[in-house]
Amino acid sequence: MKKKMNRRSFIKTTALGVSLLPFVGLAEMLEAAEVSGDYKAIVVVLLEGGADVFNMIAPNNDAYTAYAEARGGIALSNEVDDPLLDIGGGWGMRQNMEAMQQLYAHQKLAIVANVGTLIEPVTAAEAEAGSKNVPFELFAHNTQRDQWMFGDATGNSRSGWAARAADTLYTEGNPYFNINVADVNNKLQYGGKEEALHFDDAYISPDTMKYYGFGPKSGGGELGEVYYDLYAQQQNSSNKLMQALAKKRISKMNLPDDLAGVFDNVDTAIQAFDTGVHEVGKPLGTQLEVVAKILSVSKENGFKGKKRQIFFVNQHGWDTHDSDNEHQVEYLSQSLGAFQHELDRMGMSDQVSTMTISDFGRSLTSNNAGTDHGWGSHAFVMGGAVRGGHIYGTMPTLSKDSTDFWSDRMVPTTAMESYLATVIKWFGATESELNTIFPNLHRFTSNMDFMA
Repeated sequence: MKKKMNRRSFIKTTALGVSLLPFVGLAEMLEAAEVSGDYKAIVVVLLEGGADVFNMIAPNNDAYTAYAEARGGIALSNEVDDPLLDIGGGWGMRQNMEAMQQLYAHQKLAIVANVGTLIEPVTAAEAEAGSKNVPFELFAHNTQRDQWMFGDATGNSRSGWAARAADTLYTEGNPYFNINVADVNNKLQYGGKEEALHFDDAYISPDTMKYYGFGPKSGGGELGEVYYDLYAQQQNSSNKLMQALAKKRISKMNLPDDLAGVFDNVDTAIQAFDTGVHEVGKPLGTQLEVVAKILSVSKENGFKGKKRQIFFVNQHGWDTHDSDNEHQVEYLSQSLGAFQHELDRMGMSDQVSTMTISDFGRSLTSNNAGTDHGWGSHAFVMGGAVRGGHIYGTMPTLSKDSTDFWSDRMVPTTAMESYLATVIKWFGATESELNTIFPNLHRFTSNMDFMA
């Protein structure tokens, strides 16, 4: 059977055999602009506050004793009657992470070790010596969280990497690419051509769009009609600023009509997710339930025909200065397990990849109550397209005399760009596009090989 020629091959070679290799860059731009094929989505879960991964994954071999001595009273137990959940390679997960451990065992969850914000590769010894290549305001929540969301620790970016991904992969614009179901602290999807579509009421049902937005047909009434007409008249204003504002407002006011009926066939079999314990803000389970319902109407032809989407989800409460994060860990595991179960049931496991990010890791030793701000951390990536059951990157030595730490903080050996770019590459981005989305990626690897 004759092999079908794809767009890139066609542009590189014409029917006359004339090479067009000088225009390969143009070919890649044209190919990526047509983001086609199967629908794919990324769900980004922010563990806001700085997750203590040392109380999620710990050694379960001879290195456990050194780990327990370093952590003191907050070290995970590994007693005979209360063992860590084995994940191989001398490591175990916390006992209340059964759902994530099972996903790992079934190759649907991978761990990206010791990942963090970096300007360029740096060792603990170089950081100790005062290297200038250490990110600024390293242990500050807002700064480090922003750097993770900007996908750039140099301080030169002012838009989120998800926003840049939308602009790069959909040069003509895609108002449905970025979906925000969280409440606050979302710079991930900020600064692009299109604002993120925000489901702030966390309510999805067949009549959702009757209650969404503000416009003449969605509750605005006569006043809504007046506002609509005023903005409509200004769409061709000679004042460019007014013109841009008017077009944006008209787009927002038309949104309920544009999306009318989109949730008529939402999957009503999706089970209600647990809401957790002592949560601040919108429950993680509620947010993931909303994502699952949106995905249920996207699985056939994409959302409004668009084949790529990124969702932002935020789990608060990980700043554990004065406590262990036991209930946070258990709830995260349960929620991710429930979400993946729904994806499996809907036949979307291979199409949706879920990934965690966090402000930073925590200190290795305890402050006698909890742990303080750190640097490097571990991330989790989940889904059918993930080469799960493995740890990617280098796990650090967890001991008081470890050379992997600077001032009690884990120095990252994997850049956040390498982690993030690996997932976006699965989306279909070319190398040149990855470097546009992540401007400092050239200093690091662009593929960690954990995505199929």
